[in-house]
Amino acid sequence: MLEQQKKEDPQMDPRAAALINAIRERSKEDPLVGAKLGAKEVFQRLLEGMKDSKGVHIESLLTALGALVGYACQADLRAQALAKGMPETAPFQVVGTKDGKYYFFGDPLNNILAGDQYSVWSVVGGAAQHAGAKEFPDLNEIFQYTASVLGSEQFGIPRVPENHKPGDIPLNYLKVLWPALFPTIKLFCPNPTDWPILYSLAIQEAIYAGKGAIDPDLAFRIVMESAIPMSKVDLANS
Repeated sequence: MLEQQKKEDPQMDPRAAALINAIRERSKEDPLVGAKLGAKEVFQRLLEGMKDSKGVHIESLLTALGALVGYACQADLRAQALAKGMPETAPFQVVGTKDGKYYFFGDPLNNILAGDQYSVWSVVGGAAQHAGAKEFPDLNEIFQYTASVLGSEQFGIPRVPENHKPGDIPLNYLKVLWPALFPTIKLFCPNPTDWPILYSLAIQEAIYAGKGAIDPDLAFRIVMESAIPMSKVDLANS
């Protein structure tokens, strides 16, 4: 596991203020400039945080980023609902399981994951294809499998070959990294619709950087096997 990083919002020092002003100015020409710059920042922070004497375990990095991008889809919808004066769970169909946990479903969530032009599937898939991926994961099968194992020990465990298993499960990465990185995400992307895009672009960086160590097909699968279940979790009560 990564060490817990500080959760406090970053101090609005002159550098942060200058960064925000620069992003505001450049966003007139490129609306995604905050997401692009934030993606590079997040990628570098995770590289540094996950490095050991052998380097960075690419499967663990992809799993962590997959977990983050999946939950970012849910967080985006929650923030939009609150901004409209609605309950933050309004966009979702909430499903309870026998173990007392709740999970979040619905077309708006699936659209951010796999439907929009800037969906996780589109942005990450573009990078995987560019890196040489020949076979994409079966998206519908992952959605169906995720729903079928709700409330079980199999939920949220990426189905990948034994020699490519991550160092920890997606939920554990998410619980540590989401609160640690969220202040930075908000700094680069005040608009919540950009949060999943930022993480998707960070995954692009990881796929390009890791293509010598892991097949892009498998890298894409690890990301989606982590992202889809983590988009459903009730993080506050996990």
